[in-house]
Amino acid sequence: MYLIWGSTYLAIKLVSQHGAFVMAGTRFLTAGTLLLAFAWWRGEVRKSDFSAKSWANAAVVGTCLMLLGNGGVAIATKTVDSGLVALMTAVTPLWLVGLDSIMHKTHAKPSKVVWLGIAMGIAGVVFLKFGDFGGTAGVSTIGVLVMLIATLGWALGSVWSKRPGGAHSPVVATAMQMLAGGAVLMIMSLPKELIAQDEWTLLAANPPTLETWLEWAYLVVFGSLCGFTAYIWLLRNQPAARVATYAYVNPLVAIALGWMLIGEPIGLRTVYAAALMLGGVALIQLAKARKTLFTRAPIAAE
Repeated sequence: MYLIWGSTYLAIKLVSQHGAFVMAGTRFLTAGTLLLAFAWWRGEVRKSDFSAKSWANAAVVGTCLMLLGNGGVAIATKTVDSGLVALMTAVTPLWLVGLDSIMHKTHAKPSKVVWLGIAMGIAGVVFLKFGDFGGTAGVSTIGVLVMLIATLGWALGSVWSKRPGGAHSPVVATAMQMLAGGAVLMIMSLPKELIAQDEWTLLAANPPTLETWLEWAYLVVFGSLCGFTAYIWLLRNQPAARVATYAYVNPLVAIALGWMLIGEPIGLRTVYAAALMLGGVALIQLAKARKTLFTRAPIAAE
């Protein structure tokens, strides 16, 4: 998950040039269908998995993760470099700290160290937006706002996925979430098309090439089937704050790939913003680890 997801931001940026919600929606519908077929082949599918309650749970998680989270990333990459979009996902653990405590009542109030980490993360976002070095202005305001919504949606879906009510198998639950999220993305592509003409009209005017379909297939196989399945499994077996440590590695991988493959610049603003955001995440994780070490039961008991 650390390495694969870091490479998906660039692929999302390239694929989204043909219609962000349409390409993402077909990606998750395809991945969900394949994953459900795999679960059926392994004998993990039960009739009770497809109850109204299970689908409702999958719809909430799928909407938060796929529409708000992945869809937001796809929109943001149109105005912001893929590496910087990945860097802004580092604020996700800041949302997780509050949401996990509120929804699961499992954590005490954030400590002073955690609040310092949150402040550093917020400062990193502000710096990324308003920093000016060597005449390089801050990134797009719309891109920053979209990513803040995307990270909030991703955090909410991540925490919600730990609630009871979904399919008994993590694989089946993940497949249902992908199918629900993919369907919502396709539905929302219609009003987005009417407002901006940048979905179906864009797809018709700029049809995907073989290279685009290979990038799309990479997102289906590695980004969705491998990475997302691993993410959901980890959420069920590890505290949400620990799973969020992917925010350390993903931005660095994405920034490096964007620079090497399509020449996205790496300036002082990016370096300083990364230091603030990732430093804030590090403080939060250290505080959580220290608390777990001294006050909590073993992780296997969770």
